[in-house]
Amino acid sequence: MIKDEAFEELAQAVGAENASRAPAVLDSYAWQPTFNNRPQPWVTRPVAVVLPGSTAEVQEVVRICNRHGLKFKAFSTGWGAWAGPSGEGVVQVDLRRMDRILDIDEKNMIAVVEPYAIGGQIRAEAMKVGLNTHMIAAGAGVSPLASACAAFGPGWDGTYSPRNLMGVEWVLPDGELLRLGTLGSGLGWFCADGPGPSLRGVMRGKAGGLSGNGIFTACALKLFPWPGPPRPEVKGLFYDMELELPWNFRLYLLIFPDRESWSEATYRVSLEGLDYNIMKSPIGVVPVIVAPRLTRKLAQDPNLRALLSSIQHGTMLIMAAHSRDEMTYRDAALREIVRDHGGLALDFGAMALGGTFWWSVISGAVPPMSFRAGGQMQSGLGPDDAWDTAVAWDASGEEIKREWIGRGGCVDDLADACVDMLWEDGTINHSEELWYYDPRNEAHVRALKGMAFDFLLAALEQCTDQPWNIFPEQRKLISPLQGDFNRWQRELARVFDPGEAADSVLYLGEEDMDLSGLDPARAQELERLLKERDWMREFAEDESG
Repeated sequence: MIKDEAFEELAQAVGAENASRAPAVLDSYAWQPTFNNRPQPWVTRPVAVVLPGSTAEVQEVVRICNRHGLKFKAFSTGWGAWAGPSGEGVVQVDLRRMDRILDIDEKNMIAVVEPYAIGGQIRAEAMKVGLNTHMIAAGAGVSPLASACAAFGPGWDGTYSPRNLMGVEWVLPDGELLRLGTLGSGLGWFCADGPGPSLRGVMRGKAGGLSGNGIFTACALKLFPWPGPPRPEVKGLFYDMELELPWNFRLYLLIFPDRESWSEATYRVSLEGLDYNIMKSPIGVVPVIVAPRLTRKLAQDPNLRALLSSIQHGTMLIMAAHSRDEMTYRDAALREIVRDHGGLALDFGAMALGGTFWWSVISGAVPPMSFRAGGQMQSGLGPDDAWDTAVAWDASGEEIKREWIGRGGCVDDLADACVDMLWEDGTINHSEELWYYDPRNEAHVRALKGMAFDFLLAALEQCTDQPWNIFPEQRKLISPLQGDFNRWQRELARVFDPGEAADSVLYLGEEDMDLSGLDPARAQELERLLKERDWMREFAEDESG
């Protein structure tokens, strides 16, 4: 419950029509089944919901929470359980009223946006002036500000969200306003660092604080050249869409005989800078998106399974050019790479649905459709590392999935729904194995814990990034293995959040992991690895010796 005095102050800060504590409204925010760390559709109900419309209103909401011993949890579009409260006494800050594109600087290739300006909205406006924005693979309906400042997420356009930040407006957990980089010196939105040491690492690190270290009310994002039409003429919806592929784009499915040739060729394509968009084409994803019921039938036929498996090692590639000579060069370079690695390049752009597939990828419209397979999805979120590390994770994920599919623990997607992406010409690369499940299927729900554990164990064995360190159970296990990072995050929180007003469970929280019901041998292996890889233990032994 929230005291009347506190709620009245919140309502006064944002306007009575933008604050609520009605049970039905609160329950609508507590319905967050996606990526919940527990197999249930609800998170904790907030004590109130507020919809601020400006940075000043956000600051006042945060100050009220500090005065009354409440916590705040903010979200942009609310996509995922991490957007909801992690415990009792939390005010949900819904930023949907802050949906403006504040500026598109065509000359300096920058967009200044608020939290609820979604990717599709920014992209449409940027394209009008020959530019484009990075969009994570969650699709056009999520917030680029969120992924760049406070969350995470890869994209198949070859860039990494936090690398695109050019300025940030940050409401700290005590209500103070911090402007990073040149913005803080009154020099505009063109650099997110300095003067002096950069605070971007404090702000987000690899994955953001998920509102556990404040609320971001505006940011500047780097834009990129768009050689396509300023207003693509799209007719119809997904299945009956009519759209001609522009002359200066190509859409290819590259198929290779095995994992090694696929890996080497795909890396070379990215290294040569041939890609506008590039990612692995997993056979368990595209059919599921286009025809989930048909895919389930195909998976039951051994001959069709064998046919699909024969094209398992594929890459989806979009190329773009600013001139015909440039496209001639790109086509020739691609043909040489494919030939050198024994592959086949299928020109999807020349097919009847070429324009449809092209625009579905460019626009970011497809990703939400991946939920069609079972209704829910989880991810063995893997490394952001060298390409060889990503490919190794791909193979491990397939092995883990194959075992659980055999046990009836998830949707049969031929054990291949791994999303592999190359960023910045292969400098850093991403891999994550998706798995689909039906929350109405008890076997699928029971398997969630075991599958997540198997991915964690595989990551530790391979000394690579661990999936879902945002959750308290994994953070407590992993922090001692990685420089005791949570200790330092807590030290920062003491400075930035002296009143402990931020709902910081997914930023700082630690809990014991429940190992009951897991394979005892694998649980013992986890304990062995944790002891072996604890670098703090070596210092303790040296001091005691």
